Amino acid sequence: MIGQFGVGFYSSFIVAKKVVVETRRAGLDSSEGIKWTCEGEADYQLEPIKKEDRGTSVTMFLKSEENEFASEWRLRSIVKKYSDHISIPVQMLKQEPPPTDENKDETVISEPEWSAINDAQALWTKPRNKIKDEEYKEFYRHVSSDFTDPLSWSHNKVEGKQDYTSLIYIPSMAPMDLYHRDASRGIKLYIKRTFIMDDAEQFLPMYLRFVKGVLDSADLPLNISREILQKTPMVESIKSALTKRVLDMLSKLAKKIKKNMLLFGLSLVRF
Repeated sequence: MIGQFGVGFYSSFIVAKKVVVETRRAGLDSSEGIKWTCEGEADYQLEPIKKEDRGTSVTMFLKSEENEFASEWRLRSIVKKYSDHISIPVQMLKQEPPPTDENKDETVISEPEWSAINDAQALWTKPRNKIKDEEYKEFYRHVSSDFTDPLSWSHNKVEGKQDYTSLIYIPSMAPMDLYHRDASRGIKLYIKRTFIMDDAEQFLPMYLRFVKGVLDSADLPLNISREILQKTPMVESIKSALTKRVLDMLSKLAKKIKKNMLLFGLSLVRF
């Protein structure tokens, strides 16, 4: 999402008092690196530097009240939530274990070791014939926090005027909080495999609030907070298509497995 609104990079100053960017383009001599420094004010400093490796590094000097973002656990949780499924691995430097009583006086020098902290793949991007039923079921338990298997699922990719992939599930039992006013509803929304929101209720009508799953689009319009979808014909079109797909799933289930559909229907009205 960085770059979509022109403010992605500058949001770093929400938590940082100073940001330093060092970069060198491939093909340039190591003496042609550039260092950019800014403290969140109107001005900034540019200076040439020697940079042996090509590429870009961004160093953030955190504000004292934002030190939580230096925590390994905090960073891991952010990456897992928002970027677990992007195609590029996100790596973090492994922290050295604290010295024990036996070797606390010894100086141990070891090579820095990096490890990937995101999955770097998304189940819904794989071809359907390459995904096992158990993988679909396990992913359902992940997105729904339900320990039971789903009654059915539909994995669909749409290309054309609108490009999006949906993976939607019909649970075997109605959610316990189905009739709670503040209960979460809707499906998880991703844009270009980056997590946007948990309960994107804009894509299914209220009466299908028991449906779980994910929707991944390449070009849905967001506002600058990236959390609120703009109301456009594209959103309405996707909602119409997903609603029809869910109703078709329920219709087919009703014909094939009447016993399970009866149990599911009874669970909807148990209150």
